[in-house]
Amino acid sequence: MRNLLLVSILIFTYSFSQEQSQKDDSKITQKILFNEEKVKHQIDSLNRTTPINLIYNKEVGQQIKFYLFSKPDQVSRLLALSKYYFPVFEEILDKNNLPLELKYLPIIESALNPNARSYAGAVGLWQFMYLTAKEYGLRINTYLDERKDLYKSTQAASNYLEKAYSKFNNWELALASYNAGARNITKAIRRSGGKMNYWELRPFLPKQTRNYIPSFIAAIYVMNFASDYNIYMDESSVVYEELVDSVYLKRGLKIEHLASLLNVNTSMIERLNPVYRINFVPFLEDEKFAIIL
Repeated sequence: MRNLLLVSILIFTYSFSQEQSQKDDSKITQKILFNEEKVKHQIDSLNRTTPINLIYNKEVGQQIKFYLFSKPDQVSRLLALSKYYFPVFEEILDKNNLPLELKYLPIIESALNPNARSYAGAVGLWQFMYLTAKEYGLRINTYLDERKDLYKSTQAASNYLEKAYSKFNNWELALASYNAGARNITKAIRRSGGKMNYWELRPFLPKQTRNYIPSFIAAIYVMNFASDYNIYMDESSVVYEELVDSVYLKRGLKIEHLASLLNVNTSMIERLNPVYRINFVPFLEDEKFAIIL
């Protein structure tokens, strides 16, 4: 998993300080470019290459417009971050024989922020709750929160999604269960009279889950066709291209001290290693703790 990779480590600034009039003008220009028939055709082209049922409808269209016209700066940021995260997601998903389109799930879960924490307490790129994280083998203690580990959390999410698919034999319901839990999906199936189609089940699902698949489809669309709306990777970001690899330390060490010894930026090491809760890499005789440099 941790072979030497050439990746882009991205430092970016995200500003909301533009004048409102400029935002309004931008929205008007972009809305003129939105062609529903074209969007349907583009989503259909994506649907032909995945076992996940990607469709266009009113709800999906609303979510697409939200990304394009209300959050273009966030989309630019996501395009930049995806250059680092997507290759890792794809490698692990491929290893587990899962659809590679699942790599877009962390966009709607965490906006590709490994330090994201929801109001309910879900943490990390894949937004694991404490008990679910424990169930899938992710450690959480004073030093570590493996929900923030890029590799381990992605493998845990793959295990969850594989199990959910084996239960429902339907990718839309497997994805919905990632948001609502398998029990809520089973309850919705029962209340609907046995329907197994997400769109038929939608009225019986929790409110948040009703928008989950539309948001997922919208994220896939926007990440593939953002340039059609003049949205590109944030070119104002400072990009460092480095060789990234994992190494093991022979003793516990503060990240700040390690950065000083290596004469590198502390924040860069912290950003690459969010798993260490107090910015300290622990050491045990019978276990090695990797640090990405």
